[in-house]
This record gives sequence, C-alpha cells and structure tokens, in this order.
Amino acid sequence: MKSGVRGIGPAPRRSSYATFLTIICFCVGLLGGYLLLGSPRTAYHVGSSGAVGGRKEGSTGSSKAWNTRRELFSPKTRAEELPRNVVLGEKPPAKGEVSKEMAAALKQQQSDKSEHAAAGKGGVTQEMAAALKQQQSDKSEHAAVAGGQDSQRKEKEALMKAQQSDKSEHKAAVGGTARQEQAKTAVAGGTTTTTTAAAATATAATLSNTTAAAASTTTTTTAAAAASAPPPPPRQSIKGVFPDANTWPITPVKEKMPGNTIHTLFTSNGSPYQNIQARVMVGTYNIVRKMPGGERLVALTRILHRSTPDEVMDEIPTFLAKPLQPECDKWCWFPVADRANAVQQWIDAAEKDPSLVKAPWLLMLETDYVWMKPLPDPGNAYDRSVPGWSFAFDYIAPSIPIIQQLLQERCPDCDASTVPNSGPAPVLARFSDFKAATPIWEELSKWIETHEDAKKMLGWVREMYAWDIAVAANKLNIRNQGPPVTPLISQPPHDRALGNASMYHYTWGTLYKRPGVEKEFWIFDKRSYTAYEHQLKLPTFPLPPEWTEGIVLQDGLPVTRELHDTVVDMLKRMNEAVAQLPDLTEAVKKQKEAAAAAAAAKTATTTTTTTAVAAT
Repeated sequence: MKSGVRGIGPAPRRSSYATFLTIICFCVGLLGGYLLLGSPRTAYHVGSSGAVGGRKEGSTGSSKAWNTRRELFSPKTRAEELPRNVVLGEKPPAKGEVSKEMAAALKQQQSDKSEHAAAGKGGVTQEMAAALKQQQSDKSEHAAVAGGQDSQRKEKEALMKAQQSDKSEHKAAVGGTARQEQAKTAVAGGTTTTTTAAAATATAATLSNTTAAAASTTTTTTAAAAASAPPPPPRQSIKGVFPDANTWPITPVKEKMPGNTIHTLFTSNGSPYQNIQARVMVGTYNIVRKMPGGERLVALTRILHRSTPDEVMDEIPTFLAKPLQPECDKWCWFPVADRANAVQQWIDAAEKDPSLVKAPWLLMLETDYVWMKPLPDPGNAYDRSVPGWSFAFDYIAPSIPIIQQLLQERCPDCDASTVPNSGPAPVLARFSDFKAATPIWEELSKWIETHEDAKKMLGWVREMYAWDIAVAANKLNIRNQGPPVTPLISQPPHDRALGNASMYHYTWGTLYKRPGVEKEFWIFDKRSYTAYEHQLKLPTFPLPPEWTEGIVLQDGLPVTRELHDTVVDMLKRMNEAVAQLPDLTEAVKKQKEAAAAAAAAKTATTTTTTTAVAAT
C-alpha cells in the first residue's frame, strides 16, 4: 500500500507543478505583450503626454481632444494631468522619485494582471472584461466582480448603463448647478464622452459642421463601437481647438434683432474709485446716443461683482454678480481677478433669461472710458464672416517666454502666432464669442492667481493675457487693431489724437512740466479721484492751462499742440457729462436711513418674538 501510494504520488505533483509553470509563463507572456503594445488607457495617456511636447513625427491630427474648455486648464483626472510648468515655479520630481505622471502610466500598464485575476474570480467573459476595461475604472471593475455570479449580473447592468450614457449624462447635467450646465454646454460639438456606435453615428449626422477635434471627444467608446463607427470627416474650413463656437447660435434670443445693434457691457466692483469713472462713462454714453448713429447703441449694462448693492444702482442698469473676493467691496489688491467670473455669471443668466441680451453685438468696456462719438456701423452680426473688433495694446506681448511656455504645456494645439495683444476690453463680439472664450478666460485667470511667479511676471495685465489665449483657443473672428485705425479707443497722452476711435481711455495720467523743473504744474490722473463723496456729487475736472512751447510730459516727451487739444477735448466731454448728472447725496442718505429703520424694526420684531417664546 505504501509502495503503491509512493509510486502514484509524485506523478500528480509533477503535473501540478508543470501546470503552475505553464500558467506563470502564460501570465508573464500576456503581461509582456500588454506592456509592449499598451492598453487603450495607456495609449490615451501617452497621447495626452505627447500633446504637451508636440505631435509625433508624421502626425497629421490633434494629439489631444479636449472635452471641455475648462478641462483645457483644469484637467479632471490625474491620469490626464499635464506635466508641471517648471517656468511658473513648480518643481520637477527630485532625483530618485517617480513623477505622478509616470506612476499613473505604470498603474495603467499593470492593470491587465489585476483585471485578469478579478475576471477569473467572478467568471466574467473575456469580451465583457474588454468592454469594461474601456468604460470603467480599475476601482469600479474590482468592486463589480467581487460578488461572484451575482456580480456578473451587476457588471452587465453597468455595461448597459455605460452604453446608454447619453441619457444618464443628460440627467446628471440637468441636476447640476448652473455653472456645471454651462461648462457641459461648452463640450466640443455638444457631444458626450461615452457613446454607443448608434449614438456616435447619429451625432455625426446631426453635427455635420463639427471638426475632427470636436468629433474626437467620443474617445471612450466600446471596442465594438469604435470598430463599427468611424469618426466624421474633418472640416478644413474651420480650424482651432474649439471651432464649434462658430456654429453656435449668435445669441440666445430666438427673435432676430437688427444685426448692427450693440449692447454695451462693463464690469465694476462698486468702489468709489470705479463709480466715479462709471458715472462719467455712462454720462458720455448717453450724450453720444443722441448723435447720428447713436440709435445703434440700444442698451447698457453694468456687471457689478459685489456682495451688496452700491450707491449708483438706481442710476446705472446693473446685473449683480456674486464676487469671488467679497473683501473687494471695501479694498483689495486686484479686484479685476473677479471680472471673468462675473461675466460668466451674466452669460449663465442670459442663457436662462434671454431678455437680458438686447442686441447681437456685445461691446465690453471698462469704467475709465469717455465716449466722443457712436461706434461706426459694425456690420451684420448674423453674418459670421463679419469680424468683431478688439484693441491692440502695445504693452501686451504674447511672444514673451512665459506665455509661449504656457501655450506649449497647456494648449499645444493653440497657434501662438494667433494670440492677440489685446484684452477683454474694449472688445466688440457676438454673444457666442463671449460664451466660448469666457470659460477659458475665467479658468486661466484663476490659475495665474494661484501661481506667484506668473503673477509677478504678468503683473496688473495678467487677466488680459488669459483672455487673449481664450480668443486664440477658439479661433474667434475678431479683428485686432491699434491706433490710429481702430474704431474703439485712443489713449492720451500715449496717443496724441483721437484718430478713428470713438472713445478715449484715460488709463495713464497726464502731467505737465517745464524742462529742468522737477515738480509738475498741472495734473490729470484718475487715481486722484477716490473719495466717497465724489461718487455721489461728481467733481468738475480742471482743464490744463493754455498751451505754450516747452511743456513736457512726465516722461520728458514734448506736449505738442495736437496732444494738448486732445486732452482738453476729453476733459471737456467729461465735464459735459458731469453737468448733466444729478447729485446723489440726499437720495443715498435717505436710502440709508430707510434701510437702517427697516433693520431696526426687524431686530425689534425678532426680540419681541424671542421674549414671548421665552415667557411661554
């Protein structure tokens, strides 16, 4: 018996050992092939990383299809995160460390082994595992197979749910916040990121004007869908990262408005400094509306990013936006950081209530403008070949290294040569243009604010660069021109005449001096007007003395007769507006007294109620 047992025993052990070795070799071979060829997710990661450094040799298409405009500067997952921006102060991994990007790639490359083990435990077929591998994360796959035969049923349900994601994602969007809804409408071509073959085909038929960049957003389809539904052909006539903006409705208003009418917008934080300028600007706006051509200026709206209403709410039509920096109600370093977010809030509100939009052209301004004449006829906004307008600032330089590096790492498909040297004001553009550009403008403005090196390098005009990149990323049809040909603004004393412009912009102070004399003998500087009482009763702006030879500016350049007349022309128009504007001192005083009385009455009522309850 013992001999027979010994004779029989070794054979099964040798068979088990051989089987074990066979399984190990199979797994190693499978893993080696997987590492060599790469999974769909690994390929996607490599494609994403390749987009940062540029396209591969011989590549003809975009290396990365961004799903949303916000994702361009705020990647949603660590696997899709772009390399660190060393130029902007972020340090690379120390020697001996593995970067997060490499760790993510290694995790993806080794996923086959864990997925194979999970599939063996749950009895999932190879076809099901292949589909789940593309549509679900490693974590969800592991959780799905953990329950044996019951988990197989759940996995099939999960697969069916993933294949019907158009419907589920739509429901999720409806249930989200207004900000999420707006961000999802910015998805290229309006497509979702996971579709079935039928959905992809229907989307291609419906969105025939969508480019290859927009079509490539359906990158996470199942293997069968990917094989049976080729992407729609690219349209070479529309190029850019987000060219779908060129197919959006011009305005949310269904009724067609006169194509050459203009709705003026400007932003403010409601400080006395900006309210003084805003009242003067609106006053000059009302003057030119009475001139020939002024009938095209059909509406004006102030976008106020402030916690509470301010003193001029009743005089200036105002949209109240929630500020990112409530402290700016009193004082803060950089209130302009709230501008993009405030404009986005107005856009969101206008899409819900289209009556907020009064014209197909939107003209974005700042408070320190002086209207001299109506804008010339901009053309028909409903004709997409008609360009908008922006102003070329000579102190904005998109060619500086930090902007070039930012484009290379954050928007490799952006053409650096198309980034304008403008800013968000003054800009004449369609509602659809602002809707396309503002998410990137907002997100990049936030990004710059959180990177100290970027803030120092770009200074007080940093959010202007954010707007410029947004314009380039969307390939917006906006003509960028400087003085004297621009129809928008002239900036004395830098510009010596109005030229073709319709407005003055007094961003610089004007100081008159005598050669060899240190102290100036006349000054006009907007920074001198910050008093609370001046926003209620506007002061008269003093004119310079009569022009004579030998007057120089603060930088030593001569004050020509032409420049002197330009400065006088601007100040006279400002004083003309001041003469027509009311003194708000008494009105605001009564409002504050009424508000204080209402607050006291409310407090008294609350106290009485509390006392009665306590007594009971």
